[in-house]
Amino acid sequence: MARLFARLKLRLLLNALRSSNAAKISFIISTAFAVALAVLTFLALASFSGKSTSADLTAVIFTVFAFGWLIAPIMVFGVDGTLDPATLAMYPLRTRKLIAGLLAASATGAWPLANVAGLLGVTIGLAHGPLGEVVAVAAVALQVLFCISLSRFVTTSMAGLLRSRRGRDLAAFLIVPLVALYEFFTQVVPKAAAAGKITTASFAGLDAWMRWLPPGLAAHAIQDASDGRLGLAFLRLALLAAVIVVLGWLWVRSLSRALVTADTTTQGARVRSANLPFARFGLRGAVAARFWLYQRREPASLVCWALVAVITAAASASSVLGKQHHPGVIFLSAILGAAFAGVFHANSVGLTGPPFVLEGTALARTRDLRAYFSGQNVVLSVIGAPLIIAVCFGLAATARRPGLGLEAAPVVLAGLGAALGLSNVFTVALPYPMVRRISNPMLTSAPGYSAHRLGMTFGTLAGTAVAAAPALVAALLTAADPLAIRVGVLLPCSAVYGCALALAGARIAANAATAKMPELCQVAIRSAMS
Repeated sequence: MARLFARLKLRLLLNALRSSNAAKISFIISTAFAVALAVLTFLALASFSGKSTSADLTAVIFTVFAFGWLIAPIMVFGVDGTLDPATLAMYPLRTRKLIAGLLAASATGAWPLANVAGLLGVTIGLAHGPLGEVVAVAAVALQVLFCISLSRFVTTSMAGLLRSRRGRDLAAFLIVPLVALYEFFTQVVPKAAAAGKITTASFAGLDAWMRWLPPGLAAHAIQDASDGRLGLAFLRLALLAAVIVVLGWLWVRSLSRALVTADTTTQGARVRSANLPFARFGLRGAVAARFWLYQRREPASLVCWALVAVITAAASASSVLGKQHHPGVIFLSAILGAAFAGVFHANSVGLTGPPFVLEGTALARTRDLRAYFSGQNVVLSVIGAPLIIAVCFGLAATARRPGLGLEAAPVVLAGLGAALGLSNVFTVALPYPMVRRISNPMLTSAPGYSAHRLGMTFGTLAGTAVAAAPALVAALLTAADPLAIRVGVLLPCSAVYGCALALAGARIAANAATAKMPELCQVAIRSAMS
């Protein structure tokens, strides 16, 4: 059964390669990243040779790999058909045979092989002597088996949830901490390491508790065997094997339950009637009310706002945490945060999808279209302005110059108005259909429209920077003026300027959309929301 499932996995990969050029490119890129991961991990582990903290650092890397295997199944659920036990419920197979087959399918592919090849770097960096090398190979095998068992148990236990909307929402929310961690490791960690604040000895404290986790047991078993403590090394490997057995038993139980439990993830939700807020203010109020509800209830919208906050903070995190606190970095965060608020909410036609066709029946006049775009802008500005300003104030407080937050507020107001106006214009000028791929919980551009998305992104970024320049110059020139001038004059003027830019963008978009409504409806119809 294991051999059959492994061949089935390879056949699925080959069939996917034959489906389209996009699948081939995706496979090549994924394999290239897997090879790069294997090489870099092998070199990193091999470089620990001769260091006193080699076991501690190896335990850290082993633990990172384990967490990667824990999170990845939730992020990519649905890419591999063998992940979902519901696809196997109709086959006359016993649970034990399914376990063996699923385990073999999990170990087949570029990424599992990359894990094995990369972790074998411990044979150079940590293991010494013949017995140490043998234990190192066994420890790597058990480490990879532990990762696979852990990911399979998590995926099988959450299979019903991951097929539901709540599961997709959970996968979407995982994007936020991943982006935050990426920004942290690419900006803060290299700078701290260059300054000498992070060294190999910095991880010694983590090993006090990490050595008792399964990845830590594998790493320290190699060190014990290399130092001649074979009894302790075999004891650690036995404990790791016992953990794998327990995970396997839990996996069997969850798989048995999943194969005989009815799928209730497609049941309809209860609909509650309530008055639509702001509806008494006409079409603009109805649009604002609908977008307000979506911003609160739609996880993708919450994720977008969280990403705006992360990008705003990350743009200045490296400089703020360093010794140089130049005010320009705070202004850069203000402009980028405002620009990405427009980027994430541009192409509203494609983001709305087929329901936009129904909305289009009420947008027959240019006046109605102006109300439609301005209603969106009102909601997005009410949420975006306080959020970005709060992040700028937090950055300024971290830099111990809270006055910079007040100086950045006018730039945020002007930039946000420009970004929302540009998002309206690009929605009509460069509309493109959106699709939801099973490998990505967020909506993305349909195949063949990447250029539209890039043009919209860079156009919004460049336009926002240019439009916010007057507010930036005014903020710099009035930095030494009294607080009454900055708060009582500059802030309201910047708000009026931003509102004027947003209204101008809505008016331009409405005039252009009047003649392009059939084309916009076609784009909406071609968007796949599920």
